[in-house]
Amino acid sequence: MKKLLCIKVIFLITYTLSYAKTITVCPDCEISSIKKALQIAKDGDTILIKKGVYKEGNIVVKKSVKLIGEGYPVIDGQKKYEVITVKANNVVVKGLVIQNSGKSDIEDIAGIKFFRTKNCRIEDCILKDNFWGIYFAASKNGVIKNNKIFGPAKLKYLKSAFGTRIETNFGNGIHLWHCKNMLIESNHVKNHRDGIYFEFVKNSTIINNISEKNLRYGLHFMFSNWDNYINNIFRKNGAGVAVMYTKYVYMAHNTFDHNWGMASYGLLLKEIYDSYIYHNTFYKNTTAVFADNTNRTVIEENDFIENGWAIRIWANSQDNIFRHNNFIANTFNVATNSFKNPNTYTENYWSDYKGYDLNSDGIGDVPYRPVSLFGYFTENYPLSLVLTRSFFIYLLDYTERNFPMIIPSELRDNRPLMRRYEWSK
Repeated sequence: MKKLLCIKVIFLITYTLSYAKTITVCPDCEISSIKKALQIAKDGDTILIKKGVYKEGNIVVKKSVKLIGEGYPVIDGQKKYEVITVKANNVVVKGLVIQNSGKSDIEDIAGIKFFRTKNCRIEDCILKDNFWGIYFAASKNGVIKNNKIFGPAKLKYLKSAFGTRIETNFGNGIHLWHCKNMLIESNHVKNHRDGIYFEFVKNSTIINNISEKNLRYGLHFMFSNWDNYINNIFRKNGAGVAVMYTKYVYMAHNTFDHNWGMASYGLLLKEIYDSYIYHNTFYKNTTAVFADNTNRTVIEENDFIENGWAIRIWANSQDNIFRHNNFIANTFNVATNSFKNPNTYTENYWSDYKGYDLNSDGIGDVPYRPVSLFGYFTENYPLSLVLTRSFFIYLLDYTERNFPMIIPSELRDNRPLMRRYEWSK
């Protein structure tokens, strides 16, 4: 039975490849409409779209075809329609400019939406001024690669009468809902609400992307387990990355820089379990990592450089390990809202460590206490920030150095490194 099924599958593939054809669309061709080409196309066909501007309302793809652009033809939604909707498996979209989708307060209208699909891919496309950019829903084994997704939310921001950002006017650049086995690779996303958004997405990878100048987050995770994001840049967003209600996430070789503002984070962790944060660079963020109810996570071999707060970690975060990290020129290295320390800090480099190393083994002989008394005050009394660099803070620091028992005695690195930890980037 299995042998017969395999023979049937091979026959169908061979038949499809043998009889697949290319349908050419251009403004002056016999077929000048993409919708017309889709009507006559069969599964396996390629629709070659020549350079031009195509305004055809909502283009719905219900066949397993390839839409290939030549010279970057423009598919324009005229600010009224979802530009392309894909409802078939094995669809390839490549080399198109997809722009000017409609906008709605009750529908997620996208530049291109894949709904209940398998093995679809979009690559080498430019998406401009769409409400949502690329949207995958209830799909699997999809690929989003080498696209430019530029939304309408410029940094000047549209504002309400109260001067706040109107986030509901913009959707996300790359949006995935209820998907699995997805690859998001080498895309450039900016000027959307969230650059990349995952909700109920499993076993997927985000790699080599740039997500910048988005209103809210460069990357936003919700209820998405067993995912990886690797070697991405999250720059100048409302906040860099938010990972929430999730477990088993691998976060490595990413750069979080200049995510700066009153409530901005490089990386926000909320209810995260059993994850790994490795070889990342956090540079000039208001808060590099904020952890709320984050448990059993390893934060290892990262650089925290010139942030406001390197680590802000609540007392409900337990059994986390901070090891072989470099903390350099941060205003506060660690801040917490509790005198207890249910986490481990060991063999980190702290640029303001004043200890000594008599046996020259590279490990400081005196423990380092990363929570300053002033840092503790600012977590519990935020208005005390106005005293930064004042004479009062100088007195606090002096008192702290001479009477270290005032701050949490358990929160310390017993093996501080004397030199910066060198890890391969």
